[in-house]
Formats: sequence, C-alpha cells, structure tokens
Amino acid sequence: MIKTPVYLHTACGGKQMKILFIANPVAGKGRVLKIVPKIINVMSHIDNVEYNVIYSERAGHATEIAVAGVKNGYDIIFAVGGDGTVNEVANGLVNSSSALGIIPGGSGNDFARSLNISGDIEEIIKGSIHGDRRDVDIGLVNGRYFVNISSVGFDADVTLSAKKARRFFLSGSAAYIAGLIITIFFRKPSKVRIKLNGMEIRRVILLTVVANGKFYGGGMLPAPDAVVDDGLFDICVIDNLSKIKLFALFPKYIKGTHGELKEVTFYKGQHVEIDSEEPISINIDGEISKGNKLDFKILKRALTVAVPKK
Repeated sequence: MIKTPVYLHTACGGKQMKILFIANPVAGKGRVLKIVPKIINVMSHIDNVEYNVIYSERAGHATEIAVAGVKNGYDIIFAVGGDGTVNEVANGLVNSSSALGIIPGGSGNDFARSLNISGDIEEIIKGSIHGDRRDVDIGLVNGRYFVNISSVGFDADVTLSAKKARRFFLSGSAAYIAGLIITIFFRKPSKVRIKLNGMEIRRVILLTVVANGKFYGGGMLPAPDAVVDDGLFDICVIDNLSKIKLFALFPKYIKGTHGELKEVTFYKGQHVEIDSEEPISINIDGEISKGNKLDFKILKRALTVAVPKK
C-alpha cells in the first residue's frame, strides 16, 4: 500500500489542470488496487495535467485528504472506490470550488449509477476531465452529509447484515438479498414519528428511506423517481409487514415497483424529522449507526460533480 502522496504529472505548456485521486485500497475487496495502475497509465498520456494519487488509510481519512485537496487548488478530486469512499470525499468538497469525480471501484457504486457514470477507466477519466460539471444536491442528517441515500429501521439492519455477507465473498445485490433474508428472522418493527411538509405521521414502520439518489444495495430502486438536483428528498415509508408480505415486497423493491403495495407511501420534501422512543438503526450512505432523533435537510446544488458526456 502506498502511504505517501505520489506526484505524477505531464506538462506541455499552458495552464495545468490539477487533479487528485483519493483511492480506498480496501474497496471492492481490493479491486481499487488494480484500478490505480490503470489511472496512472491513462493520466501519463494526458497533457497539461498535474495529478496526485493518494491512498486513504482509515475511516474519515478520505475526507481529510479532500479538504487538503481543496485548499491546494485541485480542480477535480476523484473518489476511487465505492459509495462509502464517495461519501467521505464529498464530505470534504461541499460548497467548495473543487469538483467531485467518481471512479466506481466498490461493491455497489450506486451514486455513480444515479449519475450514469460507467465504462472503462480511460472513458471515465477523460470524460470527466473534458465533460460537464453538474451541481447536485446533498443531504444533511444530524450534521453529517450524505450524497445518496439514508434510511432507518429494517433497511439499515439489512445493510449491516449485507456487509457481513460480503465477508463470505458475496457482493452487490447478492449480498444485499442475503442480508435481507437474514434480517427478516431477527427484525423488530420501529414505532416512529415522522414530520415533513407540515404533517406529523405516527406509524409502526418496517423502514423509511430518505433519498437523494434513486439506487442503493447494488442497483436496487427504493426511490425510483429521485433526481439528484431537484432540491427535494424522495421519502419512502413502508409500514410494518408480515414475513409473508415481506417476501412479496422483495422483487418489487428491487425493481422499484413497490409503490403498488398499500403499505408503501412516497413523499417529497426538503426537511424531514424522525423520532423514535427506542434507538433504531440508521444507514448513511452505507455506514450504520444508532439513534433516536434524526433531522434531515436538503442542501440544494451544494456539490459540483465532474460528469462524463454520454
């Protein structure tokens, strides 16, 4: 593992663009370690660009590197990894002059999917450098930014179980489905109070999703109508279900057709508050914690993303 910055650049006159790659060496079960040499190869053939590759070394380190990158005037700061890496890098770039670039290298890559960022490494890098700049919304929950999706209840427990499933060499949707099945047999419904759009909703829920992007869990569609720059969260509330109905929910949830069920309600809003008497699991872009009181706010177009032209 590289533990110090690697400075590499080409210079052919004119103003140089500065690009930083923040790579998570454990993302995608080591996939990123194979991606970095490809990045170096691509960048070595691009003129008028100064670039730097740095590996993150611990939780939160990618945010620290990104903050330093902004101060050092990097034009694009790439997150090389999965959604967790994107989250950390984005947390260092909100309301800055640096654009977020994404090179998918994790098991889910759901925020990249929402932005239609895909293809081989060369296509993504060159497309991002010479492509568009898109200002997207960011979610804020209890002082923590999230770029894609936050959820509470059953779904956060599933995410935790899915992470455990990945230890057994499952990834993406397969790990998520395994986590889903495991959690069914250990779940506890959550009694919550939800405030949004001047309403107060008291329900026993299976889960509530507060979404900026539309995908998670390796391509599943909890919020099929979500748009990352419309200034609104898409909120999906699913009432408590029996085990039999849960199994009926799965295929619809994967495809984004779960709105057909009477237990599922969708809302849109800029501010959501969720309170629970008992601590409930919280998923913030794949990171799990516990809490009783959550305050979600949307920050309109607070993050600039370098998006390849398609």
